[in-house]
Amino acid sequence: MAQEVANKFIENVCNHLVRNMNIEQVEQHFKETIAMQRESVQSQTAFWDMLMMNMLYFTENEQIWEKEFLKMLVKKQWLKPTVLEEELLMHQMRIRQQVAEQLDTAKELFHKQYETQGLTEEDIVYDYAYSSAGHSMRMDLLSVFVSTPEQSKVLFDADPQETIRIVNGYIAYHTDSLINKTKLM
Repeated sequence: MAQEVANKFIENVCNHLVRNMNIEQVEQHFKETIAMQRESVQSQTAFWDMLMMNMLYFTENEQIWEKEFLKMLVKKQWLKPTVLEEELLMHQMRIRQQVAEQLDTAKELFHKQYETQGLTEEDIVYDYAYSSAGHSMRMDLLSVFVSTPEQSKVLFDADPQETIRIVNGYIAYHTDSLINKTKLM
């Protein structure tokens, strides 16, 4: 029962976050961001590498986000919004540095992927947009939870691992729906 209440709360918050989303604005944002990144480098491969590095950054952030969320669920206590923001910012700076340090090794792996998996620019652009949108939704969702601690405490009565699984499912569902409605190429 507690898990069902938590799941319904998560569903409502996710729906609230995406309800008034303007697909044209989202599409325009991604097109502008992608165009700026494309213009900032000298070659197609460098552009692809930049998008792939961003996806690596988003993946690393997802792991930290999950760890921080799990800690709060287990302790049954929400961090203050400013504390959470500082904590995530600290992790993001560390992740940026780690990703930068892995740049050469990562590029080698990316270049092999381009060849062996036959990746196209469209594949990479859409994967980048998906990763970026998922990252934004994760951050927004956690911000809502910590900014509305009284309402969000229903999550404390549910299983923490199952709650994270449900949250990730809703994020994937909404991100997929959003990105599939855009035309980025």
